[in-house]
Amino acid sequence: MFFHHFTPFILASVIPSVLADGYNNIDPSATTGARSLLRLIQSQFGSQYLSGQQDLASLQWVQENIGKTPALLGSDFMDYSPSAVAHGSKSHAVEDIINFHHQGGINALVWHWHAPACLYDNSEHPWYSGFYTEATCFDIKAALAEGNRNGTNYRLLLRDIDTIAAQIKRLSAADVPILFRPLHEPEGGWFWWGAKGPKAFLQLWDLLYTRITEHHGLHNIVWVCNTADSAWYPGNDKCDIATVDHYAKAGDHGVLKNKWHKLYEVTGGKRVLALAEVGVIPDPEEQAKSNTHWAYWMCWSDEFIKDGRLLTVAGSKDLIRIQ
Repeated sequence: MFFHHFTPFILASVIPSVLADGYNNIDPSATTGARSLLRLIQSQFGSQYLSGQQDLASLQWVQENIGKTPALLGSDFMDYSPSAVAHGSKSHAVEDIINFHHQGGINALVWHWHAPACLYDNSEHPWYSGFYTEATCFDIKAALAEGNRNGTNYRLLLRDIDTIAAQIKRLSAADVPILFRPLHEPEGGWFWWGAKGPKAFLQLWDLLYTRITEHHGLHNIVWVCNTADSAWYPGNDKCDIATVDHYAKAGDHGVLKNKWHKLYEVTGGKRVLALAEVGVIPDPEEQAKSNTHWAYWMCWSDEFIKDGRLLTVAGSKDLIRIQ
């Protein structure tokens, strides 16, 4: 396992109750690998931090320019979405994930879910922006309401989930556990799965979870939620790890103490807390000093690490404590 970039910082202060109590995976049939992955993250929560990099090309850039390998590789099921495939998209994310697993890394998956139907596909909203609310007329509330009638849009939801389940099955067959963060940033409303309010979102979360675990029998997943808003939080019984995303201004390496406390309150202090997406990494030393226990963070790709403005290579080396 790679502990990315820095010497671990030991915290000698108030320890979150989750460290004392622990908890099991929400999926009672979780595989040995999924259970071990959650235990690993629980075991270092509050004493060490793991760092990750979104997408393989950016992770390789870190290796080449920083000389260290991130502990987490972020990948996306986006291009497996049927609406994207219909426009010619292809993906080798599953192959990348399996390779990184064999190298000893942790894999974190997000799904920028292209709406199942009604993508506008014009100059203002090209098809590849089809996960945004403004780029589709797909109505998640109406689609879910069709469930009992087995309506067309409801069947499309199931089709898309089944498509992603087929990719997770490939990972399961390779004995690869994953951190899976579907339906992210829902309360913002900028993604179609959050456009119709928390009730529809929570219903979709339940459908996704039950379809993957019960219908498809896939259990190699640590389920990662992505909101600090109590109205949108699925609940501790439906969430293994609680996260938020944050994109700070260039050079702002603050540790987001207020966000941490808000998420801690939403989960009742009973879940591991992490930063699923950041544009600028939080300062590990300040995290230790301020008792802000983020288990891991995932730095976003391309300009967020490469342009020398948000996170310069020299500044990164200072923060990540290259010895």
